[in-house]
Amino acid sequence: MSEDIRPILDDWPYDPEDEVMVRKVVLPDGESRLQLRLELGVLEMHPAGRPDGQRPEGFDSLLDWQIDRARREMSEGGEERFQLSGDECRDLRREAMQYYHRRITWLRLGEFRRAAEDAEHNLAIMDLLKDRAADQEDALESEQYRALVLSHLTRARALQCLNEGNLRGAMRALDDGIETIEGLFRDDYEQPELSEQSDELIALRELRRSLRERPYAPAGIRRESDRERLQRELASAVEHEEYELAASLRDQITALPPRPMP
Repeated sequence: MSEDIRPILDDWPYDPEDEVMVRKVVLPDGESRLQLRLELGVLEMHPAGRPDGQRPEGFDSLLDWQIDRARREMSEGGEERFQLSGDECRDLRREAMQYYHRRITWLRLGEFRRAAEDAEHNLAIMDLLKDRAADQEDALESEQYRALVLSHLTRARALQCLNEGNLRGAMRALDDGIETIEGLFRDDYEQPELSEQSDELIALRELRRSLRERPYAPAGIRRESDRERLQRELASAVEHEEYELAASLRDQITALPPRPMP
């Protein structure tokens, strides 16, 4: 078998204008993989468990193993003694990077529930590092990304609600997420002014604004059909480069029953 992967890359050329290039493929044995196209190659990830398919110490993830280890040591009276070494923190950060790549892949594919699960995984890694890193510099190296991960989690939860036709739930998810990130800047970082400069908050507020401004036809006027409404919202999402929302709207249009024959 040739070790040259150039034919694979040529078959899926990198487009610098495409924000995130992803696809889901089915292997000859019937298993599926996620692929993320980067400028210098392709990342291939397992859709379940750890993205690289490894099972550290027999666990689904390194995080799961470290949490189990912490529980065992603390049950033996070692609560104050349990700490993560620099190498252990580094390995957890590397795992978090794998989950980040899969998270943005799920978001682009419109698999919002699974994107939320991967975001929650990385937040749990950050919490463990914050509580148990022997050197707090190791915790701070991950903590700088908390607002980004929270924004992805908020977006995934809101768009999942939209997929289910639950606009009220989507608005609640956005309000809760925005409040959490604002509290992070205000209470944890003690820099509330960052709330107005945060790209993550700006994007979430814009999504919330776009949902609140959905027009509804007044009584006595023909209301647009679900298909018309979704197509209009899709055109707006594409125009404003709201790619995750656009993916969700496309999925909703595809799921509609076919138009009746004239």
